[in-house]
Amino acid sequence: MSLKRRLITYIMLIFLLIMLLVGYVLIVQQKDIFQEEIERRGKLLARTLAEISKEALLVHEFSTLSKNVMSFENEQDVVGVKIINNNGRILAALDRNLEGTFNKKNYEQKQNYVDDDKLITIKDIIVDEDVIGRTIITLSQQTLKNKINYSIRMMVVILTSSFLLLTFIIHITSDYYLEPITNLAKIVRKIPESDFKISKLKSKNPPLELKELYNSVIWMYEEMLIIRKSLIEKTQMATLGKMSAYLAHEIRNPLEAISGAVEVIKLKRESDFHNGFFEIINEEIETLNNFLEEFLNFARIKSYEFKKIDIINLLNDISKLLESMIKNNNITLIKEFNSQHRYIKGDINKIKSVFTNIILNSVEAIKKSGYIKIKVEDDEDFILIYIEDNGSGINNKDLDKIFDPFFTTKKSGSGIGLSISKEIIEKHDGKIDAEVENNTIFKIKLPIYKDDSGNEKDINS
Repeated sequence: MSLKRRLITYIMLIFLLIMLLVGYVLIVQQKDIFQEEIERRGKLLARTLAEISKEALLVHEFSTLSKNVMSFENEQDVVGVKIINNNGRILAALDRNLEGTFNKKNYEQKQNYVDDDKLITIKDIIVDEDVIGRTIITLSQQTLKNKINYSIRMMVVILTSSFLLLTFIIHITSDYYLEPITNLAKIVRKIPESDFKISKLKSKNPPLELKELYNSVIWMYEEMLIIRKSLIEKTQMATLGKMSAYLAHEIRNPLEAISGAVEVIKLKRESDFHNGFFEIINEEIETLNNFLEEFLNFARIKSYEFKKIDIINLLNDISKLLESMIKNNNITLIKEFNSQHRYIKGDINKIKSVFTNIILNSVEAIKKSGYIKIKVEDDEDFILIYIEDNGSGINNKDLDKIFDPFFTTKKSGSGIGLSISKEIIEKHDGKIDAEVENNTIFKIKLPIYKDDSGNEKDINS
């Protein structure tokens, strides 16, 4: 059964039970009220007849007694009126055939009796404290029954109308509140599918009460994507690390054998023609060795030695190291540092390889001439390093892939440099990303080195 049907069913059952209970209580109360009203009326009529019949009964004026009885003929619900003496003889009655006969029932001192759905009210006729007779008023309870039946019918009508109205209201309300939840469930079920788009969820306009639920699902989905991507990357890195070590080991040994054999042949052949080929072979072997070295670095990446590093000095050292290469490519290096010293805690060789790799990528991206700008900023907790170049740039469609292992757009690239850089930065509790506007900008965010008291450490202080 759907949530909507269950909701309507449960609310209807609860409502029905409550209405039945309330209806029963109201009907019982009304019955008691109507019963009290008819009893009060019977007492009033019996007392009135007794008062107006005292004198006539004393002097035995039976015609007056009959007139008094007949005056009650048109009273509502009155079906019988009698005046009897102490012997039980009927002196006057609405049914004239009963006059002179004896009353069949000997009533006790009770004032009210119910007999065959009729209310019988008895009142003593008292003169000077002596009982000289009785008046007997018989009232039909049909009016009472009619009123109770009418109340029951009205209660049924009200109950049915309320039931239908409540069903309609719940149907509309449940659509308003449950439809967004149903839509949310349908959309969330599509998350594993390839055609799922978070924009569909963001475009929904749920009720204010459910907006937080939608926002939570969107947040969980986005967090899930981040976690899933991180798990995939870590799995890839672990697998590639093992594969790199294996490949390097299996390929390097034959390469060393080939290199040694070439050197032996080279010593035995003096021809310049052959020497040219030997040089080409050696260069290609060296190139392959360098490529394998990258794989080995990738495999050894998990070993870190954390120390206090002056990030400004490190960037200056890297700039000097690459200065000749940068100038030879007609590239201008711009440095914007907001202080002389800024410190982080990390592995200096690993951090150095990250900045070197990004700057070398910038040099390759600038084909003829241009500039590379290194900018350092900081806030209370982090140092921000921006490396910007005006080279050929990265396609926007590739931005999400550039940190994936073996993804590259360069003909001679291995595609593992940026993936290694990303893992290094994350091992330092930092973050690296790239953006492309007019230029390509890499942004590296690293925690500021602080002492045990939480204050930033500065060796000059």
